[in-house]
Amino acid sequence: DHEAARCWPSALAHVADMVYFQDFEEFEAAARELFATQPLRTRYLFTYRANASRAILDVTNDRVHLKYKTFMLADLKKLERFNQAFARWTCTANLDTLDEQDAELAAAKEAEKPKAKAKSLAPKAKPKRSRKG
Repeated sequence: DHEAARCWPSALAHVADMVYFQDFEEFEAAARELFATQPLRTRYLFTYRANASRAILDVTNDRVHLKYKTFMLADLKKLERFNQAFARWTCTANLDTLDEQDAELAAAKEAEKPKAKAKSLAPKAKPKRSRKG
């Protein structure tokens, strides 16, 4: 059985430790830690089944398999946030800063917000009517 595992990586699926999470914050912390230990081997898969109203998020490095499943539509925002964070992790040069918010991303979000028009306290002038005669 282990002979097949040397030839085919997919045969390692039964050897890997699979961990199911009920709490998303715990899942996110475990995924961050897994990524920090092996960034080049860690990957994730997001699966959404509309007919079952189910979303599944898997993070693995072929040895450890982390899984979070939800049926709540409200959790999709959390999954989107995780997707953005994982993409940021893969681009970072310093793995010690995985927990920190990306300053460039925060500045871009702030710049994207619409500017509120300042209201003037002065009364508006009425347009003058011209008389033709």
